[in-house]
Amino acid sequence: MKFHPDVELLLKYCSGSLHPALSFAIGMHVKGCSTCQALVADFEFAGGQILESMPHVEVDPNGLDAIFDKIDNDQELTRVSDLAVANEDQELLNALLNQDFDQFKWEKVTGKISKTVLALNDEQFNVELLKFAPNANIPKHTHKGNEYTVVLSGDFRDKNGYYRKGEFIALNDEHEHQPIAGPDGCICLAITDDNLKFTGTFGPILNMVIS
Repeated sequence: MKFHPDVELLLKYCSGSLHPALSFAIGMHVKGCSTCQALVADFEFAGGQILESMPHVEVDPNGLDAIFDKIDNDQELTRVSDLAVANEDQELLNALLNQDFDQFKWEKVTGKISKTVLALNDEQFNVELLKFAPNANIPKHTHKGNEYTVVLSGDFRDKNGYYRKGEFIALNDEHEHQPIAGPDGCICLAITDDNLKFTGTFGPILNMVIS
């Protein structure tokens, strides 16, 4: 793989400080990426070493109970296994993890593009699966916010690269591209915190449709 989360995102993933949807996307990438698996293992080992080197401090038993209560009630779930519990439809999330895409209810966006929305208990991000027919393309656009994409099946390309199964792509309002699916089509996990902004010839019309 050529496209991965950056080191900062991986560190936040290991520390559990990411929003659930973004953590889930990185988890899907790490699941199939030996390079990032090794980095995550190194970060977690280093974190363990730091904890072991810290001086022993007596803990108030009542304070410890409060910490456990907070953990039990914490809604900021961060790993793939945790998110499976949080999802409103356990079967659909399992289908995603097992790549059983026929279990999803796909909604037509265009003749060659379909989508389905995933519920991951995350108020920061919108989470969708996007399915592209062979050689389908999305009109040229940029992003009003951040967009994180994980290729789950097939492949696509744009002017910045060629993205295969498992690749993790991070884009923001500084990037403009026109994704084109490969000959076998493509299914992606897409996580955004704002709408796309179309920039091509028909951009103004398309932006009115999605606003």
